[in-house]
Amino acid sequence: MAKRKGRSRTIQTIAKKEYRELMHERTFVLSVIIQLFIASFSTFLVIGLTSFYDPMAMGDIDIKGTRIAIIESNNSDLYSFIENSGITPLPYADFTRASSAFYDRRVDAILLVSDGPPDGHDLINIDLYLPRSDIKATLVSMQLKEPLEEFEQTVRDIRTKRLDGYTPLDINFIDDKQQTSSTYFEFIYVALLPLLMFTPAFISGGLVIDLITEEFEKKTIDLLLVAPVSLLDVINGKVLLTAIIAPIQSLAWMLLLMANDIVIHNPIQILALVLVISFVLVLVSSIISVWFRERGVGQLYYSLVLIAMFLASYLFTNSPLNLVTRLSLQSISVPESVGWIVLYTMIALVLYAMLHRSIGKYNKL
Repeated sequence: MAKRKGRSRTIQTIAKKEYRELMHERTFVLSVIIQLFIASFSTFLVIGLTSFYDPMAMGDIDIKGTRIAIIESNNSDLYSFIENSGITPLPYADFTRASSAFYDRRVDAILLVSDGPPDGHDLINIDLYLPRSDIKATLVSMQLKEPLEEFEQTVRDIRTKRLDGYTPLDINFIDDKQQTSSTYFEFIYVALLPLLMFTPAFISGGLVIDLITEEFEKKTIDLLLVAPVSLLDVINGKVLLTAIIAPIQSLAWMLLLMANDIVIHNPIQILALVLVISFVLVLVSSIISVWFRERGVGQLYYSLVLIAMFLASYLFTNSPLNLVTRLSLQSISVPESVGWIVLYTMIALVLYAMLHRSIGKYNKL
């Protein structure tokens, strides 16, 4: 019992020593700052990234304060449609005054409507002037999409009745009340949240390679072993530190996401999963480090293993990435999620046994 307590204190001492040195590592601190920026401004980043690969999804985002200058005389229907959509329409008598307000940024766009009533015979031309900013222009156009479509349908309904032989068709639409999720929703829970939760674990796996191979390359491992500590204790201390810092970072990112009004369910189970996966990655990296004992080679093999594990995670439903998504959305039962966490824990225990065996082979060299 006393021997176990002594080894435990030794491992803790080594972990504290590595922690103090880690806080002076610029690469690690920079990676934490980058993750902090992503988590702190997650809502802004999601809106920006969503607008690039799916501009139509921006129509689902409720943005207030958009002001549109409207130059028209007889189309009061269009004015009311725009006003009901949440946009502030501002009537102008001529284009000169509207363009002056546009360049002074008092309005976000200009809508020039030809002078023709919906029940008239002339074509109704609508010219839309948008700002040069791609994101702002996309947002304004998406907000105007619905009221313009409503105005178009109103004009069609009025003028179609004048056609010869016009007979309306009675079409019954079946509403099964099934709706697809928004791109904004999918991006947060399928991409952003799992990425932020496991990025610290990915970094920890690469970090432990630097900590272990540095001892071999600088020949300081021999000096450490002169003291009453074993190689297993030294590596255990490094593994303990790098594995524990991952869920601590993930907790901070989770709190920042919640501060951005992103609802996350089952945070304790998510952190437990992050801790287990962090141990899995760190143990894999430790085994590679003991085998090769060179930083460059170790990082190369770790990258290949990480890519293989990342691709393999898409082959089954409850991979760590998908499990975080399901836990955060409460789409998985507690017994099922606990079962998968236990399974990953068993994998970590197997990897620790492999690490113990690898260290034993190194001691025999």
